[in-house]
Amino acid sequence: MVDLLYDPWPYFRLAEIYLNYAEAQFNLGHEDVCRQYIGMVRARVGMPPIPVSYTGAALRDRLYNERRIELAFEGHRFFDERRWMIAGDIENRPLRGMKIIKNLQTGVTTYTPVTWLQKIPYTSAMNLLPVERAEIKRDKDVSQSPGWQ
Repeated sequence: MVDLLYDPWPYFRLAEIYLNYAEAQFNLGHEDVCRQYIGMVRARVGMPPIPVSYTGAALRDRLYNERRIELAFEGHRFFDERRWMIAGDIENRPLRGMKIIKNLQTGVTTYTPVTWLQKIPYTSAMNLLPVERAEIKRDKDVSQSPGWQ
């Protein structure tokens, strides 16, 4: 049992459970059940269900987007991108931002879109995390993840 006085953070939200189940059902080929569980998450906030016309890749894209939006800022995206093997596409996009400058004399604020050039290229080795050296030394049967030698 969780003692809310000392552990006030829920580890699993109902929406996460529904989306995990929807993803599992999609991967098993049960698209109707996947749509149903995505619809349950959407219904909780008054959004319409996913239309039946969404199948295959279109339904998968909707599922990915639902997880991206519903679980934002909860630390799931990093692992979702690697599990779906889309991290190379997402992480190699240019980093964009906004340069905001306010002129104190006139009070006018200017917003200039910027693209940062310095970026670490994402490689397929980054889909797996490296194994700590202490673990490799402790057990001779454990080897380093490919690409991290």
